[in-house]
Formats: sequence, C-alpha cells, structure tokens
Amino acid sequence: MTHSRTLLRTLALATAAVALILVARPSFSHPAPQGGAVVQVRDFEKASTVDIVAWNAAEPQFGIRTWVRRNGQADRYHYLWVNADYPAIRDAGTAQGLNRPLQVTSMRDDQNCVNNQCTPTAVVRARLSDDALRKAKEDVPVKFITNSGAEIIFTARRALLDAYLARVDSVKGALKK
Repeated sequence: MTHSRTLLRTLALATAAVALILVARPSFSHPAPQGGAVVQVRDFEKASTVDIVAWNAAEPQFGIRTWVRRNGQADRYHYLWVNADYPAIRDAGTAQGLNRPLQVTSMRDDQNCVNNQCTPTAVVRARLSDDALRKAKEDVPVKFITNSGAEIIFTARRALLDAYLARVDSVKGALKK
C-alpha cells in the first residue's frame, strides 16, 4: 500500500514537472511577474489591426484586450472581457470601474486561439479608457451590474495589467518603425 502511494506521488510530481516545462516554453505568450498571466499578440497576416489579449491562467473566465493599427496607432480603449458563459453575465447592462460608469457590450471572436491557448468565443466586456487604466496604480476592479440588480466584480491584478500594457507599448513601438 505504501509503495503504491509513493508511486502515485512520484507520478503526480513527474506529471506536474512536465506540465510546468510545457507551459514555460517560449511562445507568443509571455508570463507576467505573478507567473499565471498569459499575454498574447494576435497578428494575423491580412488583418488591419494587431490584437493584444491578456488573462490570468488561474482566472481564465475574464481578461483584458485592445488592438493596435498597422501604423502603430492604438485604440483609445481597453476592454475587460468576461466569458459570456459566466453565470448571469449576459444580463449585465452596466458596469463601473475606475470611479466611473463603463460602457458594456457583447462580442464574438472566432479567432480566439493562438499557440493552443484560447479565450472564449463570446464575451461581455466593459470599456476602459487608456488614460484612466494607465493612471491606476493598484488592481482595477470592475463591477458588472445585471438588469436584476446583481453585482458581479472582476479584478484585473496590477501585475497582469503591467505586463499587458508593456506588451501594448511594445507592439505600438514595433509597428511605428
């Protein structure tokens, strides 16, 4: 019995080590300082924009996204997105964050995978201005308010935002050249 437990523990540790090695391989995605972040640059050949998408692997039901035109001009907004399958989120009519009301929209994205890491194909999202997001020095909570009055809060952690904004700036700089 003890031999079986030791064997199972060894197998579990080996599996975890292999998974860690596979996740740590260099790719389009770069881990943020907290280690759980995924930041992707989605540069599709014929697209007029390059998308930058980020989420925390430990909280994959939401993330943040923006785009940059091929001339290096970035969108003025970032979109905190939530998987549309999250309970009650499709009923969200308004949102609040960064001390102001935020516009809420729904979106479908069929190009949701890069390097076998995917975001949801349907999301509900809140629009955050670039200026306000960059001025925020702490985590950024966004409260979605459903039509029935329920409040659902998602918090974008500062480490994720810093890694994401650094990648946005890197893409802007590369495309301006």
